[in-house]
Amino acid sequence: MVGLVVDGERTGLLHRSVLDRVVEIADRLGCRSAVAFGGLPVYFSGADLRRLRRDLDQVVAFADAARRTGWRLGGLSAAPGARPVRVAETSGGTLWADAVRGFVLRGSAGRRRGVPYARPSATARRTPLSGLTAPLVEAVARARVLEVPRVP
Repeated sequence: MVGLVVDGERTGLLHRSVLDRVVEIADRLGCRSAVAFGGLPVYFSGADLRRLRRDLDQVVAFADAARRTGWRLGGLSAAPGARPVRVAETSGGTLWADAVRGFVLRGSAGRRRGVPYARPSATARRTPLSGLTAPLVEAVARARVLEVPRVP
């Protein structure tokens, strides 16, 4: 997980895989400010923050046009790439996100797909990458100073 700290106040969390997809797209588009998310922690202010806003606009537009997606399950979200990413530890095992299968619980009972995690009625839903990056885009839009630290 990574934190979003706007003007000194912690405003949210993102799964690292969402930033990884942002970095992947930003690198392809030549958006150097957004590529900086590949090396956490990062800090943006002043002109750097203005460049980051422009870069994220391009990344989100590309993600929408290319129909890039991730997964959401209750309050959890992830954007796995070619390999599954670990999302959370639960009492039943480790929750992973897979680009094709969605959320998968791997535990002593084997693998189970579409496992309710947040609440019994929660189901995994494929979600546009632009929706998964919304907390980051909103934080950047209102920040005078943005910090993105790793969260243990």
